[in-house]
Amino acid sequence: MGRRNGVPDAANVHPVDRHVGQVVRARRRALGLSQSAVADRLGVSFQQLQKYERGTNRVSASTLHALSLVLDLPVARFFDGLAEPENPGDARGRDLVAELVAAPEGPALAEAFLNLPPGPIRTKLTALARAIGMGR
Repeated sequence: MGRRNGVPDAANVHPVDRHVGQVVRARRRALGLSQSAVADRLGVSFQQLQKYERGTNRVSASTLHALSLVLDLPVARFFDGLAEPENPGDARGRDLVAELVAAPEGPALAEAFLNLPPGPIRTKLTALARAIGMGR
């Protein structure tokens, strides 16, 4: 079922859990906090925080509340950008901006892209990235 040692693989992580984790990672980074610093304030290991950020472990309501206090972020903001599912059992919406910011190379890539002048170079770079991504 896509689980190893009881842990879901990346393909089986629920999109909402992934989104919440991306918000946690982006906010933590924006505040300049390490995983260890946030984990210490939550009373969990940094490995547990990594699992929250990846979405492989779901964040409980009490932990979400604690994260909102540690990261100075209202609880509702963890869900901003989630697409409303067409049917209630389907939550496949993606927040591409949050995904990009949460990716290790994302902020540098976004900055480099935005430093390019609008026009054919950006268009060709986008096409190249899409072509490389399709080949995965």
